[in-house]
Amino acid sequence: MFPEDDHTPAGELSLLLEAAVLVGSAEQAGTLAQRLVPLAGLPYIDHRNGTCMARHLGAASALLGDFPQAETYYRQALEVCGKIQFRPEIALTRLQLSELLLDHHPDRAGEAQAHLDFAIAEFRAMKMTPSLERALRRKGMVGA
Repeated sequence: MFPEDDHTPAGELSLLLEAAVLVGSAEQAGTLAQRLVPLAGLPYIDHRNGTCMARHLGAASALLGDFPQAETYYRQALEVCGKIQFRPEIALTRLQLSELLLDHHPDRAGEAQAHLDFAIAEFRAMKMTPSLERALRRKGMVGA
C-alpha cells in the first residue's frame, strides 16, 4: 500500500487507520497498523488534535480478530494516556475496551461495565456527545 520511501505523517496514518476500522476494511487496517506499531507507546499530538496510537492499534487488532492483542494495546493506551492525563483518549479507550470485553469475554462483564461507567461519566463531563451516545447504547440506556 505504501512505498518504502513514503513519509506520510503519523497523524495522517492514524486517521486513515481509524477510517479503515470504521468501514471494516481489515486489509487496509492491517497494513496501516504495521506502520504505526513503533509508535504504540506514545501519544500523538499535533497542532490540530491528539490521539493515542495504541488505542487505534487495539481497534485494528479487534477488527483483525486478535482479541488478546487488542486488549494489550488498549491497556497500553490507558497507561500512556494516564501518564499525561489525556482524558478524551482515556475515555475512548475505556469505551473500546468495554466493548471488546462485552463482545468477547462475557465472563468479565463486571470489568466491562466499570470501564463503560467511567467512559459515560467522562463523555458527559467533556460533552463528547457522539461517544456518549455510543456508550449509552452499549449500556442499554438508549435505543439502538
